Amino acid sequence: MSALWIFFALRSIVAMGNTEGTARSFIVDYEHDRFLKDGEPFRYVSGSLHYFRVPKPYWKDRMTKMKLAGLNALQTYVEWSGHEPEPGKYVFEDNYDLKTFLETAQEVGLLVIFRPGPYICAERDNGGLPYWLLRLNPNMRYRSSDKTYLDAVDHWLNVLLPTVEPYLYKNGGPIITVQVENEYGQYFVCDHNYMRHLVEVFQHYLGRDIILFRTDAPSDSAYRCDAVNNTLVTADFGADTNIKRAFDVVKRAEGKGPLIVTEYYPGWLDHWGAPHVKIDSQKMLETFEEILQYNASVNFYMFHGGTNFGFSNGKNPPPQPTSYDYGAPLSEAGDPTDVYYKIRNITSKYLPLPPGKPPAPAPKLNLGTVEFTASSSLQEMLNFFRQYAYLTNATSLYPITFEELGQDFGYVAYTTTIEFQPKSPTALAVPGISDRGYVYTRATRAVLSNDHLTYSVPVVVQKGENLTIIVENTGRINFGPGNKDFKGIVSNVTLGGHLLTNWTMEGVPLSTPEQLSLLSKFLMTLNGEPKFEVPGIFFGYFMLPRGQEPLDTFLDPTGFGKGVAILNGFNLGRYWPSIGPQVTLYVPGTLLLPYPQVNLVALFEMESAPEGPKTVKFVDVPNIDGPTPT
Repeated sequence: MSALWIFFALRSIVAMGNTEGTARSFIVDYEHDRFLKDGEPFRYVSGSLHYFRVPKPYWKDRMTKMKLAGLNALQTYVEWSGHEPEPGKYVFEDNYDLKTFLETAQEVGLLVIFRPGPYICAERDNGGLPYWLLRLNPNMRYRSSDKTYLDAVDHWLNVLLPTVEPYLYKNGGPIITVQVENEYGQYFVCDHNYMRHLVEVFQHYLGRDIILFRTDAPSDSAYRCDAVNNTLVTADFGADTNIKRAFDVVKRAEGKGPLIVTEYYPGWLDHWGAPHVKIDSQKMLETFEEILQYNASVNFYMFHGGTNFGFSNGKNPPPQPTSYDYGAPLSEAGDPTDVYYKIRNITSKYLPLPPGKPPAPAPKLNLGTVEFTASSSLQEMLNFFRQYAYLTNATSLYPITFEELGQDFGYVAYTTTIEFQPKSPTALAVPGISDRGYVYTRATRAVLSNDHLTYSVPVVVQKGENLTIIVENTGRINFGPGNKDFKGIVSNVTLGGHLLTNWTMEGVPLSTPEQLSLLSKFLMTLNGEPKFEVPGIFFGYFMLPRGQEPLDTFLDPTGFGKGVAILNGFNLGRYWPSIGPQVTLYVPGTLLLPYPQVNLVALFEMESAPEGPKTVKFVDVPNIDGPTPT
């Protein structure tokens, strides 16, 4: 009884936004190919903003800037993997506080285009699908009528959809449309029963009058692949698209209904090791205005990209970097770019601008250099966690995957003892390395890499010695038929042709908030002369200047190789300045402790450290356009 009372009480609270007490409606006028909002013709200019990529304290700031740009809606995905990190364990707080996100949009005056997946792509690990699905059934067929997959989807939607139902527009909330799946026509399965099932589930919880839509890059074959009744057909495309041709394809698939561009790209995503992507902004603006001249609704993907904090990035491959700036009108740090003001000027011709001046960039902190004064080897850290029985670990005759171990992200150390005397050197072969493996013996340091097709390396090792391979999950594939991406060592391992057996697997504790909290305690216990061994953790302390308000800044790890940066127990994400294009990491000011409190910054470094003093910088200008090998 109490659960029902809470549900209807929340619904009533949200509905208070309808102050005049009249029925709210958002419908499709098929006769005139348009939306009607409360009986009046309507179209939206929207921008994508993902709550899971932006610190919660900044949600209102970003939404307000979107509103001031002339936008009347925002679009967001729902990331299943973040909300259900383990089966039946649900997270709806902090950066996954979806209710507060929707309430903030309502407060600012933005409608919401809601994209609950269950698959979202979004350049996120596994396309937003939980890693543990493959633990339930290693042969699971994602995004299909596969029973184990569909059972997990239904359990999740049974939690999610009742949570958001009070936030539908008809109930006084901001949600006007809901997407079914995501770019399913570009997936090879084309399971119409699966799409019909999702539509039935959405209509069951949200009502048969809910406006559902699907989206693809415009093609007749894609729209046939994901064809399902009771959904609007929408398009994804960029500035170089022939608009008339694209909308003709949509109309062939849909017949009647409003024209909608669900993803219009003001920029594009980056990849580690490839040049920072830049597009012709003038062409992008011209195409944007052409879309508006068709009386279409349009969403900028992204309007504010945000950050792949922690290990949340996906891969296509290759993996995407920590920054998801995307060349968006609002930068990674939420600052308006030149394109922001130009979009505002164009939008003002078609929609009324709200009162208020357009925002200016926010000030940033330049804190200068912080020297690392202490360090720990990886082995010391693992020993500490072993004392607390806090390591995810297992033993097996053959290597097991991250998924089998129950390790979602980060690193796993695979160790075996060599029981014969190999030649010196001899070839270590790991054909199933997924993704990047660091090989350690007393005499060997080597790197295996699936992305760089390095599956064998020479090693020097003696009988009775341990051989360790630390495997980094650089991000599960988020798009295409490879989107079933086991991590770790997914094959047998041989040394000089001899099969290696009897493995111990240990998860390196950098993944969960609990692990990072315990890691901070461990770092506080260290004293003595630092050794600065690689792999290992380098850390130092700093205070903000007296009277200085915590503001956003950027961590510059230039000189270090590859690893993860942690500030005050928060995983800022991966760095890899030697390969680019991203050099600096975005540091939200909300993570900094004010004077006289002490801040702790740490790098978990896997590859190399600079000669001489070990330092990082906090700078006030980002660099996501650094040199790359290609």
